[in-house]
Amino acid sequence: MELRVIKYNHKDCPMYVTAMSGKKVAEISDVDSSDKGPNGYQRERSKARCAVIKGYIEQTGGLIPGAILANVRSEKVDQLKYSKLGEQGGVEFGTIDIPDEKILWIMDGQHRVGAFETLEEDIFIPVVIAEGLARAKEGETFDVVNSNQKNVSASLNFYDMMRFAGEDVKQWTSKLGKEADEAAYRIVLDANQGGPWAGRINLTGARGMKRAIALKGFKDALDPVVTDRLFATLPSENQVNLMRTFWQAVEKVWPTALADSTSVLNKTFGVHVACGVAIDVFHYSEQLGDSSVEGMARLLEPVKAIVGDWSPEGSLRAYIGGGRRNVRFVIDSLRTRIRNQFEELRQKAPAQPA
Repeated sequence: MELRVIKYNHKDCPMYVTAMSGKKVAEISDVDSSDKGPNGYQRERSKARCAVIKGYIEQTGGLIPGAILANVRSEKVDQLKYSKLGEQGGVEFGTIDIPDEKILWIMDGQHRVGAFETLEEDIFIPVVIAEGLARAKEGETFDVVNSNQKNVSASLNFYDMMRFAGEDVKQWTSKLGKEADEAAYRIVLDANQGGPWAGRINLTGARGMKRAIALKGFKDALDPVVTDRLFATLPSENQVNLMRTFWQAVEKVWPTALADSTSVLNKTFGVHVACGVAIDVFHYSEQLGDSSVEGMARLLEPVKAIVGDWSPEGSLRAYIGGGRRNVRFVIDSLRTRIRNQFEELRQKAPAQPA
């Protein structure tokens, strides 16, 4: 396969910039991920995340202009055949021949590639190819690219999208918001029917019912879950089952907290905190290949060091009643513990067959 390229040197590494068919990139590339061995430097590809990108492209005509970053490792560099056609200002342009085999290692963009692979209509995408990086340098590059990106705040991001978006994107976004509301209600109603929350949610908002939390408070707490772009792509039954499993895992780790009417976990503050870490638990358990009650409970276990037994007189006392800022602070602290636990469990996990 012959490609027109721009060639330049980044320090001592030759780099090629080109455009390729998205499906072709998927065909000739691979990802050094943890599901293919214990030392993979990337996470396992999330089918849900690929589905979100695919939906954005196909349902709104959205553009994905960012380049895929790939590498041809040193052992296959001799299979690249570069022919120089000219040069201007220290930048060359020419052609390279690439074999039709798995020769590219994706350093950044694996979920975009996964989405391109399944598109009904193929599209061309920008690709930057490094020549001859060692595997360790690949991993370092992946880590630098992904750990130093700073996200735009969700509110600003949404504001800008609504300011500049076309009608099709606005309709798509509105549809996602409506679906998120419906998902939250489904989850709350299911929770009230069975599991740790059975019969304990105040569905009408009436006073004096002696129920742990009102429907609206529970629904608001679920906002970070149902608006998560990966969770949103799941069938409604899977969404309900995941949340049901999550609360069962919470009950397994703290067997008396949900049964204690004075527990912080039975209050709006505690439900917001728990729901604030649920998405992390879902993503990590999926990557570990264990989304069972036991699998989620293992991820939650280190959280005990911060929340204790969820007693209102315990370590959370200073944060209760402090509004969203305190909720956010506690959630961030728990997420760090859960992420560290995930990394430890991933290191201990046996290698899965390719």
